[in-house]
Amino acid sequence: MTRPHGAIVIGAGLAGLSAAAALHREGWEVEVIEARDRVGGRTWSKQLPGGAVAEMGAEFILPGNTAVRSLASELGIGLWDKGVRYGRREPRGGIGTDRSSLDSAVETLGLALAGLPEDSPVSAAELLASLDVDAGAREVMLARAEISTATPGEGIPARDLSGVAHINDEPSPSVAGGNQNLSLGLADLLEDRVKLGDPAASIKCGSEAVEVATAGGHTSQAEHCVVSVPATVIDRIEFSPALPVAKAAALEQVQYGHAAKLLVPLAEPVPAGAVLNVPERYWCWTETGENDRPTSLVSCFAGSSASLDALEVGRGPERWLQSLASLRPDLRLETDQAILSTWDDDPWVGAAYSVSPSSTLSETLRHPVGPIAFAGEHTAGDFSGLMEGAVRSGLAAAGRLIGSDRDQLA
Repeated sequence: MTRPHGAIVIGAGLAGLSAAAALHREGWEVEVIEARDRVGGRTWSKQLPGGAVAEMGAEFILPGNTAVRSLASELGIGLWDKGVRYGRREPRGGIGTDRSSLDSAVETLGLALAGLPEDSPVSAAELLASLDVDAGAREVMLARAEISTATPGEGIPARDLSGVAHINDEPSPSVAGGNQNLSLGLADLLEDRVKLGDPAASIKCGSEAVEVATAGGHTSQAEHCVVSVPATVIDRIEFSPALPVAKAAALEQVQYGHAAKLLVPLAEPVPAGAVLNVPERYWCWTETGENDRPTSLVSCFAGSSASLDALEVGRGPERWLQSLASLRPDLRLETDQAILSTWDDDPWVGAAYSVSPSSTLSETLRHPVGPIAFAGEHTAGDFSGLMEGAVRSGLAAAGRLIGSDRDQLA
């Protein structure tokens, strides 16, 4: 009897679990090694008293995010509409603008982006500065881009403006009960094949097998390996032989944004809506949950290091809470129950998510090295920085391994 193919997957976030589940469905023997004591990576959901779900990390399923929707359907998990639209936020502060001027500026931006060469070196800040649009609308679009990419405008590729600065009313739901349910559902399918709380320390490629050793002294062998950890921490894994120079250089080039979330329970639920604090570079929203009922929670997201510094996030939530109370005096904030979620101080990522790499860099990041495939949102090209990118990258990595083995058997 032929021995089943096998793979060791490093990382139990959405990317790693998607890869492991895809291989498992093909009859492969898989083992998933995870440094944290939970699955999900940067999808981490906390159930609050009263039924609201606080998303500590990834939040919205954006238009065109078909892989996440398909995964939720396969796992038998529904979606919550949220009642709020990612692409429609009421701007407050700054120069000021109106809806007509903003919609007109978005149309002008779309025309400019259509004429932009692929992988153009022009930044979002440069392109916006060149547009003949209302100054207040320009300021809002730049704020939107900097918040959503968690990066200053000078470091954002102009092409990313087509998504993060787009103004529309398309639905942008989340997973029913919390986005982490995707990872929990995949982990349930894999059962005891997921090992938590023990980070991978080394990967050794031999002539017939890949050997992975963990910090806790556990050693596993398989024909293949999928590495799905963020580029920020991949240097903690010792590769033998060392990664090719081009691959190592590509991983070092990946840029990450810096962001934080403030989640504040409310004394009473309010209708869904979104407000953008233009000068302080954060936005907040109230939403609906199960059965489209308003929840007693306001969520805030701040992007870019400058914004985090201005809000004094490193000292705690107090400064941000003061700003929120001024921005939204209509909300009865339960400030003593506020939750501050930061990822810069997380030992297994140290940042929020990647800034969209160029297509050339993305291809190098995705490219396998011998029996090792690579996954993670930073390898997902146009879908980098998103749950969608994590899922797609995991499925793609699994597909490469399955395809390579089939090629060898042909």
